[in-house]
Amino acid sequence: MLCQLNISHRYKSINFDLRKKKISLLIFHYTETNDLAEAIKLLTAKKRKVSCHYLIDTNGLIYNLVDESKRAWHAGESMWKRSKDINSRSIGIEIVYPGEFVRKKYKKKQIESLIKLSLYLKKKYKILNQNILGHSDIAPKRKIDPGIFFPWEVLNKSSIGLWTKKRLDNSDLNKESIKLFLKNLQKLGYPYLKINNNINFNKSVIENFHRHHLPYMVKSKPNGTSLNKTIDLLKKSID
Repeated sequence: MLCQLNISHRYKSINFDLRKKKISLLIFHYTETNDLAEAIKLLTAKKRKVSCHYLIDTNGLIYNLVDESKRAWHAGESMWKRSKDINSRSIGIEIVYPGEFVRKKYKKKQIESLIKLSLYLKKKYKILNQNILGHSDIAPKRKIDPGIFFPWEVLNKSSIGLWTKKRLDNSDLNKESIKLFLKNLQKLGYPYLKINNNINFNKSVIENFHRHHLPYMVKSKPNGTSLNKTIDLLKKSID
């Protein structure tokens, strides 16, 4: 299948080291650049010390910058469940995209290529849907990519990532419901949570949960819909 993806090896990054863990995660990012040239410069610059395994241009062409067997430097300070060193455990895919604040949809050709590449990697490394994540999931205190316009639902229709339909309930959460909501986020894998009834302390994590699973609720307080979503996602998760 890999040969059908038309992978280019034109550009390579020296920003990598040795893997220390088995690959179990697939992490999506956006480059926050206007074009491919700017992204390549960023991901191959020795001083910046960042890289990824694959980069997808706006025309859908895929570039391999770091060999899959190596530890690319894309995740930074991050966690998922109890696991640290996400770089050692993951394949990182960057998508050329200017950023959430530009309020643009991703290009259709990009998403088509991303689906093909993700299915290949998912099968090759036996990656579970619950371990196909955004940078904002594993580093919710500091990152927001791939952003609210990333089509998680579309990917899920091709069996990529965890997704459930929303069950609307606009009622406010009481103290016990807030604790249950936070515990559910923790069970799903979200890091850096403090399990109490303080929404403000956990605000960035909650916001990035919404950014992935209920994007219209970014900047909103969690409610019954948020809690329902965590319950339904946990039901679809595999331990």
